[in-house]
Amino acid sequence: MYPYLLPDFLGKLIPLYGIMTALGYLSAILYCLKYKQRLNISKEALLDILFYLILGALLGGKLLFIFLNWDSFETSSLIEKLRYGFVFYGGLLGACAVGFWSIKKYKLPFFKTADFFAPALALGHAIGRIGCFLAGCCYGKVAPESLGVHYTNPDSLVPLHLHDIPLYPVQLIEAVSVFILFLILNRISNKKHLAGTITAVYVLGYAVIRFFTEFMRADDRGAFILGFSPSQIIALLLATAITIFLIKRNYAEKPNNNI
Repeated sequence: MYPYLLPDFLGKLIPLYGIMTALGYLSAILYCLKYKQRLNISKEALLDILFYLILGALLGGKLLFIFLNWDSFETSSLIEKLRYGFVFYGGLLGACAVGFWSIKKYKLPFFKTADFFAPALALGHAIGRIGCFLAGCCYGKVAPESLGVHYTNPDSLVPLHLHDIPLYPVQLIEAVSVFILFLILNRISNKKHLAGTITAVYVLGYAVIRFFTEFMRADDRGAFILGFSPSQIIALLLATAITIFLIKRNYAEKPNNNI
């Protein structure tokens, strides 16, 4: 893979990772604007919320990456720490923190608002993961020749000793899986459902996807606990919490609470 759009374009290298991340955010924004009637909110208010959600996601993802990989930064400057790396669950937590504030500010219903943003988040995430594939981050383990992809570009983030060796294209596997999840969420959004259902399906669906794709990854993801990566531990906790939520919701909700 070639990690840059064009070499030395106007004297600068343009990373495809950044371009795909930007396209992911743009796609999520356009999706939200197209379906803003679902939330019954003005365009100006929606754009304001989206701005802070993206900011929270960027900061949360970066901070969790630094926390999980602090040992590798011992000899690095702060600026060097901020140049690369992102953890999705950190971004999700950062966006959620900002989301709580936005919901209170605009007096929006919690579950309905979460349901509104869930499909957009999945769409943007699926597109952004393609950037990981192009850059070589989040790379996979050694795979059979028929199932693997080869990285040969010296600018790739895949370590040199793994160049020209077939690796599982785990980034693309996750991208396709999350895009399918987006299609499911979008379909549910167009049908009658209990508030919170879409959010629950998203969190549970992605937790399952992330838990299993982590087994194919070979990059450094922080310290392991009982053989599981930090992201797998988070996925297990989220899946358990959502399963309990759905079971309790199934018994507690009445048909007249449908939206």
